[in-house]
Amino acid sequence: MNVPLRNQPDWSRVGDHAHLVQFYEDEAALAPLLSRYVGTALVAGDAAIVVSAATVRTKVAEHLAGHGFDVAIARAQDRYVDLDTGATLRLIVRNGAPDAARFQAILEPLLDRAADRGRRVVVFGSMVDALCAKGQFEAAIRLEELWNRQASRRAFTLACGYRMSRFSHARHAAPFVRICSQHSHVFSAALR
Repeated sequence: MNVPLRNQPDWSRVGDHAHLVQFYEDEAALAPLLSRYVGTALVAGDAAIVVSAATVRTKVAEHLAGHGFDVAIARAQDRYVDLDTGATLRLIVRNGAPDAARFQAILEPLLDRAADRGRRVVVFGSMVDALCAKGQFEAAIRLEELWNRQASRRAFTLACGYRMSRFSHARHAAPFVRICSQHSHVFSAALR
């Protein structure tokens, strides 16, 4: 589905310190939103951290390159960090749940470097979606809580992405509501 950007939500307009969630149908719908979010920050001289699958990171880099922006320059300036979802989860999760100390040890230095020189920081993560894909909804909620704790100590805007299909059964209703409650803004999968 190729939806014009003017008809899609603009995550960069939610404001600083927001924690938003975007439910989406497929990566084709997610990539332009994420590209706009990251691109807006980078063009302004700010920083972005993206934790997602390689396919999404590649699409974002291609989309930005198509608009004349080379992420390699921002990466060299410590303004763009892209991490693999699975590899990052392996560092953070212990005994089936995100570990607060590991989370802090991995992500705090990245957030601090990104915020160097007073830069505004935007973050996108799909680790929570990867946990839900394995049926680990409680672990995903715990990770959302760790992000919220981190946001209470430092300034950044966080966007989380979940495939809507993760919540296709009635038994997923309660985790869905709990996940939504962890966020300041909720965007639906219907992008028209």
